[in-house]
Amino acid sequence: MSVHVRAASLQDGVAVLALLEEVGYYPEPISFAKTYRKTLSDPHFLVRVAEVEGKIVGMATLSMRWQLGLGGLLACLDELAVAQGHKGVDRALMQATVGKARGLGARRIVVRTNEGTPPPRAAQIKERALLARSA
Repeated sequence: MSVHVRAASLQDGVAVLALLEEVGYYPEPISFAKTYRKTLSDPHFLVRVAEVEGKIVGMATLSMRWQLGLGGLLACLDELAVAQGHKGVDRALMQATVGKARGLGARRIVVRTNEGTPPPRAAQIKERALLARSA
């Protein structure tokens, strides 16, 4: 299986959203579209996709910011989503994304994927439904 990792494009938005939903995140579609568009043009944010046989099967996001104590760029691997049945894609995607960040001058990489993000919208909807039933 050959994995090709590249920068995400505007046309990849639907596939990226589907991958996020597959791992349990359900962003509101209009907010997702606006945020996705902004991240693609932000020089301190990387959105990378992994393709196998021309199909997008993984995505990763990485944010970079200046840190005074470090004396340079700090990069944080924020999100990682890989379609089921594509073992090994996560490793290739992480290596390529971290490598790109290093190439852009990141002095340190923090890998805490999917940490600190709000609960998925689906979980919030389910919780509200359970509360409504018990009231």
